Amino acid sequence: MKKKDWMVFAALAVAAVAARAGQMLTGFDDTGLPVRGNVFGILLPVVLAAAAVYFCLAARGLSAERSDKRGLADRFRFSGMASVTAAVCGAFLVLAGAGMSVLNTASTLTLLLAVFDAASALCLLYAVFGLYRGGEVQGMALLVPVCALVVNLILRYRADASDPVLGHVYVELLALAALTACALELAAFAFRNGSPRVFLPLAALSALLAAAAASEWQSMPYTLLFAGSALLALGFLAATRLEE
Repeated sequence: MKKKDWMVFAALAVAAVAARAGQMLTGFDDTGLPVRGNVFGILLPVVLAAAAVYFCLAARGLSAERSDKRGLADRFRFSGMASVTAAVCGAFLVLAGAGMSVLNTASTLTLLLAVFDAASALCLLYAVFGLYRGGEVQGMALLVPVCALVVNLILRYRADASDPVLGHVYVELLALAALTACALELAAFAFRNGSPRVFLPLAALSALLAAAAASEWQSMPYTLLFAGSALLALGFLAATRLEE
């Protein structure tokens, strides 16, 4: 992204995180019902909508073609410390969140999700180091995060379906949906079928929504999972060479 786009992203991310944290603190009464007219609850959807519009417009000059002659290593170059650090730290945060989930629960379903999350983080680490060394990355490895996120989205949606207050769950579900779409588009580049015009807004929105979800601070594993996912999306976004 251009320097101007990074500045806009930073401003929107700070606004989204602050709005979601403020909403969680002041936007619901003692019974869990939304407080009418809460400024944070009103601001957050506005920030998210503005981010979606801005990054879709920012990507309009990129190629929309899915028949790409360039491989994954041509589109993503982990040559700078910022991109490598963000991606590696993000993967380790996801691994830490998965480990804490295993320690904090005896639920078979939670253990299964933790295994999927850990496998996803390890596959992305493999991709980052492979691209950093300039080697080839097996496309099948990038399908693992897609499968893990699909399972996460389905199970969390089923768990959240019983909550009558949309404000409690919509950020989490949007974040998981965006991360799933972003992971799928990233995997598409490994098979020379990715679209730069689609990936840019997906990666930016994934990072922003995941950061907002992390600011809910529901539990330590939950926060680590979304904070790590936000950093991973940021790392790949910083490594993009989509204009070439």
